[in-house]
Amino acid sequence: MRIVLDTAALISSIRSNTGAAAEIVRLAILKRFEVLMDYKLACEYRQVAMRPDHIATSGRKAEDIEDFIVTLESIAIPVFVATRHRPLSQDVNDDMVLDVAINGHAEIVVTNNVKDFALAAGKFGIKVLTPGQFLMKIRKGG
Repeated sequence: MRIVLDTAALISSIRSNTGAAAEIVRLAILKRFEVLMDYKLACEYRQVAMRPDHIATSGRKAEDIEDFIVTLESIAIPVFVATRHRPLSQDVNDDMVLDVAINGHAEIVVTNNVKDFALAAGKFGIKVLTPGQFLMKIRKGG
């Protein structure tokens, strides 16, 4: 199974190591499914994760968050975004996530913002699930 984590889901995994998003990252590291990423998305993850409020809430040092992102990058399947289908949504950053999903042939986008992704992703046969919904799908063997 191939997924793309939107930035908000990744930040949720950094801010709380007990939530569904954090468990998804742990399972990704264990290779239970494939996480797709391109360079621009990795930069977005890093830029947002290093904001002082996210660092403070996570209780981690900036170096630990950097190591976390490097680990995720090391297991991610790199995607070359050859085709951009824009505009797809009202948010350019959502379009960036969708570009990775479409070009990487993802089955699922994991996001806390299902409403903004669902219509555009559905046009390409990509499901949109919250971290909790995706975790339940994994636990059911799907």
